[in-house]
Amino acid sequence: MKTMRFTLNSCMLFALLFLAVLPAGAKDGNAGAPAPQTYEMSLVRIGESTPVEYIFVIANAVGFKTVTTLKHFIGNLDADSILKWSPGCTRFGDEPLLSSEADMNDFKAFCASKHVKLIIEPSG
Repeated sequence: MKTMRFTLNSCMLFALLFLAVLPAGAKDGNAGAPAPQTYEMSLVRIGESTPVEYIFVIANAVGFKTVTTLKHFIGNLDADSILKWSPGCTRFGDEPLLSSEADMNDFKAFCASKHVKLIIEPSG
């Protein structure tokens, strides 16, 4: 039976080859984990409708007329997604979520339960 002898040079060569073939994310412990997706949300008031209607718009691409349909969309986002909302400071008093502290707290709890980070940044 032959015995294998590893020299310092052969071990170093093996280590370098091993590190060279690892995916980039695997070297820092994040193998295959994509960065969390960030979605910008806005609330648009439709000025031509009577009664007044609002639409939640995500990423300037898709809109939802109700909080229920918005929640359905959010519930299908990847865990650790980020939802950023800068609702502004001007209020008409009938905006969904913004006009009710209880509704807003429910929405925040829903996002947390789906592992979606809600960031609200009031703006001008």
